Amino acid sequence: MSGRLARVEALAGPQRNRARRTALRLLGLAVIVAFAALAARHVDLGGVLAVLARADPILVLLACGANVLSLALHSKRWASVVQPPGARLRFRDAFAAVTAGFAAGVVLPARAGDVLRAALLARRARLSTASLLAAAALDYVVGSAALVPLLALLAVGTPLPGWARTALLAFTAVAAAGLVAAFVLRPSHRTTVAPAAPKGGHRLALVARLRAGLSATHDPGALGRAFAWGVAGWMAEVLIALLALAALGLPTTLAAAALAVLASTAANIVAISPGNTGPFELAVVVALAGLGVDREPAVAFALLYHFVHLAPVTLIGGGLLLVEARRDEGLGEDALPGP
Repeated sequence: MSGRLARVEALAGPQRNRARRTALRLLGLAVIVAFAALAARHVDLGGVLAVLARADPILVLLACGANVLSLALHSKRWASVVQPPGARLRFRDAFAAVTAGFAAGVVLPARAGDVLRAALLARRARLSTASLLAAAALDYVVGSAALVPLLALLAVGTPLPGWARTALLAFTAVAAAGLVAAFVLRPSHRTTVAPAAPKGGHRLALVARLRAGLSATHDPGALGRAFAWGVAGWMAEVLIALLALAALGLPTTLAAAALAVLASTAANIVAISPGNTGPFELAVVVALAGLGVDREPAVAFALLYHFVHLAPVTLIGGGLLLVEARRDEGLGEDALPGP
């Protein structure tokens, strides 16, 4: 009887996972439809299209190129905190994993791309997926910490709106709490990101691998490099916004670009819809509206700004995913390292 119940539970598990994924997709589509309906009611779509029609294609291409630069800097930041002792992590592997993960996020909600990028890098570098997930969390903490001084400098020269001050405090709190947690949970000494399983069963092995992903906290140089790459990455993000503003003939100010970056970053924290379509645009429109930009140009900018983020990762990351699928007949669990 117990064996039959075990088989039933084993079959029910994948079904529950599929149902959960389906529910998330439906929720994401509902969010997109809701925001589209909101835009149709309160925005002159003809005016938005007119603004988009006069976009400078050269500047749009340059903005896409700046996004590729941002992806490269993001990859360097992540690689700085997952460097295994005694081994060299290749940049091309980190870049491929990051870009493919973002590409998956274009069609998958709920940050599923973060899990995929950890799994892809684990597969390419023969490291532990669980350790790389923990390292990815540390990477986000370092990225948040790198954003704080840039926003503080902006606040010195330009009065920040209330929502931006709240976001600055939130990023500061996340960075501080994340760093404290990382130092508390890290292993007792710097170790490889794929440690041997300790005695005590699968759970202890999983905990050990997760903690190993925080080993970079023992290396101030690694954290310093990650922070520097993070600052450079945020500067690239500001460049993307500046080029997108210029492409539409909108006021190209550092304040507008920085607030667009901050608003879109805050909206991306909880990615409900595929590609975070809807919340991304709404956050950017609110940010520009607070600077006096009219509604239609603000919506046009939000759409173009999102496009120059999605187009490069879709082309490059999608191509990398196809290469991986053809090489190993899909990303099956048997081909990926264990947890």
